[in-house]
Amino acid sequence: MSSSTITAAVIISRSEQMQDACADMYRELATRFSEQAEDLTAFAKRCERNKVQIVRTYQETVSDALETNFAFADLALPEALDTQGALRADDWTKAAAEAIAIEETIITFYQQVAEACESLLATIPSAYRRVIKARQRRIKTLGEL
Repeated sequence: MSSSTITAAVIISRSEQMQDACADMYRELATRFSEQAEDLTAFAKRCERNKVQIVRTYQETVSDALETNFAFADLALPEALDTQGALRADDWTKAAAEAIAIEETIITFYQQVAEACESLLATIPSAYRRVIKARQRRIKTLGEL
């Protein structure tokens, strides 16, 4: 999606899509790579919790007045995540590398969102930063599995 003025609702929607895509990917990888299944299943569950955390923070924080007066100017939405590379990988090393690339894409987007809405309210950037930290730990774990 091109760079333009984007509302918080659009950002939250894309965040939900990213979390759902990652959860689905990790569940599928868990069925294919039994040695890593426990960790991958935990990653999927964490994606679901991250989604709830982000959406709940948005719902609790952003009123209609803020939604109509605040937009993410010049923030480009990333395209939908392509999880197929990880799912097509024929060995764990390739699948992990693809998953790490997806995690890095999400982290970059979430960092941009947190920075762009820093002046809005502290709770929204804080929620994204908590998810960023969890994803950074996940990248480390993926590299160690």
